[in-house]
Amino acid sequence: MIIITRTLALSLCLALISAPAVAAESLIGAVPVTASSAIVRLIAPEGSVSEKRFGNAGDLTSTDPRSLIGADAIDGVWHFEISFGQSMPDAVMQAARDARREGTTVAPNDLLKPLAPVSGSFRVAGGRVVDSALPEIRPSSPTRPKSSPSPLDQVIPDDLIVQGSACVGLDCVNNESFGFDTIRLKENNTRIKFEDTSASGFPTHDWQLTANDSASGGAERFSIEDITAATVPFTVSGSAPSNALFIDTSGRIGLGTSTPVLNLHIVKSDTPAARLEQTNAGGFTAQTWDVAGNEANFFVRDVTGGSRLPFRIRPGAPTSAIDIAASGNVGIGTASPQAKLHVAGDAYIAGTLTQLSSRTAKTNLVAVAADGMLDQLARLPIWTWNYLRSDAGERHIGPVAEDFYAAFGFGTSERQLAPSDVAGVALAATQALQREIVERDRTIASLEARLDRLERALTKRETHAEASTSGH
Repeated sequence: MIIITRTLALSLCLALISAPAVAAESLIGAVPVTASSAIVRLIAPEGSVSEKRFGNAGDLTSTDPRSLIGADAIDGVWHFEISFGQSMPDAVMQAARDARREGTTVAPNDLLKPLAPVSGSFRVAGGRVVDSALPEIRPSSPTRPKSSPSPLDQVIPDDLIVQGSACVGLDCVNNESFGFDTIRLKENNTRIKFEDTSASGFPTHDWQLTANDSASGGAERFSIEDITAATVPFTVSGSAPSNALFIDTSGRIGLGTSTPVLNLHIVKSDTPAARLEQTNAGGFTAQTWDVAGNEANFFVRDVTGGSRLPFRIRPGAPTSAIDIAASGNVGIGTASPQAKLHVAGDAYIAGTLTQLSSRTAKTNLVAVAADGMLDQLARLPIWTWNYLRSDAGERHIGPVAEDFYAAFGFGTSERQLAPSDVAGVALAATQALQREIVERDRTIASLEARLDRLERALTKRETHAEASTSGH
């Protein structure tokens, strides 16, 4: 048992109260040479997230953590991650954009190597940032420091079988109470290192299980570290909630749940979401998207573009409200779209409907015999009607597709009408009618001229007859 005296307890309290704020310490000592900008993301002890953007990444080396957390910073451990941005040459950027529009990729050697983010933590006590170099004050122990050489090391050149529990560490004591523990590590810095001494050609990476940072103000964490690559691929922060990550016997992953139903199951009491964040660490323009859902809608959020919601689905939307077939056809209200856009129902356009009609998009142009079309149009039945699915009072006027197709033969099916075909028939008939009107006007004008001549001749004859009668 370790007994902390009053003097030692007082020393511990004074050390915490008088823990110096970081005077010259910054979040990072040096930035990558090619870094042009940076983003610092902070997670406060209670979980809130904030960001600080640096147009010049070099400014980070002189940035005091206190300037990022504010004067009223919450006591506890703050976590941070720094992502760096690079400026991609204009030619490479344009090539990358063109390739992405075409759905291809750019050759890897044409792209910048992404800059790895830097992460860490610091502690705030009494509103001040604790100096990470502050030594840990520990009670005096008769146990030798583990870094000191000792002739008392024991080497056992055979199997060692312990039919009980084992405690390893400077703070293990006689008559240790193990409970159900089989192996216990007990001291201020607990690590288990896997150091592979394999010969060349065999896997040789060294790994380490790490519990908590060793520096003052460090993070409460459990990590798997790749010692050889100097990376930390897996970390669990202290006080992480139960089932933050759960993998069941089927390989299904639960985030926030111990009973995942699908391959990935996210549970949260308010708007579970996934974030897709592209940084500019590789030179591409930074872009962030959120995919989320709640009782109001399922949506895609353009975080970078002002958190707009360009895509939303409301609860209760019917099956195949939007349905994209293997052919690329899009159905609205139908699971079997027959065209690039197939709307099963009414369509409302709050603007102009524009159809492609350029000569450059057409072939097999044949002049229309408009005169005969006028006769066909005269025989085309015109009806008033309503759709089967609409109210009886919602009436429309026009021909049915079967009659139109039988009369003119235009379109892809006798069950469908293309507005451009109807308009084309109307225009051709109008032209034919105009020609008939012009010809009729000529005939009328000729008849009117003849009638005028006859009237003048008749008037002249009547005048001559009256003159002859008066002379007698």
